[in-house]
Amino acid sequence: MKKILLGAAILAVAAILFRQVAQPGESAESQDETPIQDETILEVGDLAVTVSATGTITPIRQVGLVFEFSAPVAEVLVTEGQRVAAGQVLARLDTRDLDIALENARVSLDAQQVAYDALTAPPREVDIAVAQAALNVARAQSGTVALGAESTQLEIARIQAEIARNQLWQSQLQRDLAYAVPPVVRDYLEATGQEVPDNSQAAKDDVRPELNRADYEVLIADANLAALQNEGADVAGLSAAYAQIAAAQSQLERLLNGPSEMDLQIAGIQLQVAQLALEQAEANRSRAVLTAPFAGVVAENNLVVGEMPPQGAAIQLADLSGYYVDVSVDETDIVDVREGQRTTLLLDALPGAVITGRVTRVAATPARAGQLVAYVVRVTLDLTNEPVRAGMTATATILVSELQNILVLPNRFVRIDRATQQAYVTVERPGGFEEVPVQLGLRNDTDSQIVNGLEAGQRVVLLPRATFNPIPGT
Repeated sequence: MKKILLGAAILAVAAILFRQVAQPGESAESQDETPIQDETILEVGDLAVTVSATGTITPIRQVGLVFEFSAPVAEVLVTEGQRVAAGQVLARLDTRDLDIALENARVSLDAQQVAYDALTAPPREVDIAVAQAALNVARAQSGTVALGAESTQLEIARIQAEIARNQLWQSQLQRDLAYAVPPVVRDYLEATGQEVPDNSQAAKDDVRPELNRADYEVLIADANLAALQNEGADVAGLSAAYAQIAAAQSQLERLLNGPSEMDLQIAGIQLQVAQLALEQAEANRSRAVLTAPFAGVVAENNLVVGEMPPQGAAIQLADLSGYYVDVSVDETDIVDVREGQRTTLLLDALPGAVITGRVTRVAATPARAGQLVAYVVRVTLDLTNEPVRAGMTATATILVSELQNILVLPNRFVRIDRATQQAYVTVERPGGFEEVPVQLGLRNDTDSQIVNGLEAGQRVVLLPRATFNPIPGT
């Protein structure tokens, strides 16, 4: 009976020991019987979290220059690949019409300036004397007009009438003398019984146009004389004379008292308008000249002398003093990206080159491509002696976070429970292995930070999952 009880006790102890080995966290199988897939010693180190994306090398500045004025190309002063300085003239259009407009604007401004200076300058004695004389003349002329026709004018008209009448008489006398039969001839013809010819009618017919003209001139002269004799004051002439007096008086007062406030404002506005017209003409002239806004290299030249400039860029100018890369970062990673973060770049064309840069811009709004949401991040390259060229493909690795002197463990040694999201790590214990829960911190693609649950120097192993009982306590 004692042997039976002793045997039962031994079996019970063996069963208890077997259950302790089978339950996680309490005991483990012997090292000799458990296959180890991988192992490491937990050490203190550094951990960096990065975000990687690919883009194309682009010059720090690149612009397409266009003409704002349409005219045939007159000069092209650069070639593709040529380095140019800021402000250097690259090309010119035909500006003959613009040059004429510019010169006219300058002349107009000079004229307005002279008029303004004359208006604001103090009057000279000679100017005052001339204005006073003009006023006196205007007054005298108005008096003459108010009195009507002068006696001299009447006498001239009377003499002209007498002259016209005398000319008529002389014409009639010359007619009679030229065509009448002399008395001697008349007596001889009558004594001999011959007929005396009568030429008076023929004479009248020959000189009739001349006599009619002379008679008409007499009528005109008599009419002019009668008009002057009956003429009174000239209303229109008086109005013109009074206007001349007012203008002369205003000019004299302006010289004596200076220009009015209104005159100064008008002259100032006219001067400003002329100045703006000149500036507009200069601006139009400048639009026909293409200059470099910054120092760079002529990347493309689309101009031909004698032809009209293209609708697009006439000249492409690139600043090769620096480069940047625009990369698209997924929405899950963009929250960790900040301006100023260090970046390393790997160029496909320069696999051995060490090129660095920094994040200089992070887009505030996403660029959607179907269901994919990404944000554009700009990485500006640091100065380098490597033969970097625009258009090269580069992979940018952005350092978004970095920790030093922490417990670092490779991710392959960490198991995450899908149901509870609890992390577990298998460590070596005396006589076996144990899977212990740990708290993770920062993680990257290869390593994780161990915040709690392990200590430096512990041996961590990777065992096959089948060696653990998935249901603790059984």
